[in-house]
Amino acid sequence: MTTNTITDNLPQGIHIVAKPIGPRCNLDCEYCFYLGKQALFPKGADYVMPDEVLQAYITKYITLQPTPVVEFVWQGGEPTLLGLDFHKKVIELQRPFTGQREISNSLQTNGILLNDE
Repeated sequence: MTTNTITDNLPQGIHIVAKPIGPRCNLDCEYCFYLGKQALFPKGADYVMPDEVLQAYITKYITLQPTPVVEFVWQGGEPTLLGLDFHKKVIELQRPFTGQREISNSLQTNGILLNDE
């Protein structure tokens, strides 16, 4: 079957959901599929993605993406536990690429820690 839609000729990209805080969350929902993953980490782990890993992830994800729009999705646990400074750092690490690609960021959150800032 042949189709002639606009998307037929567009490159297909990859889509990754990053978990920069691992399974840490400020809630303990019974239905959560991810909180049990804490058992896979060493005792006392802080789960936070190190800066050098964050930089490598952002750089490689953008440069290897064949599409004009690069979409980042941040999840956890709860990604807002990382604080606003982490998310500002993400934007700064993405900034050198903004002339080459359109970059968007979204996060999956329980919303508890969201505020006007």
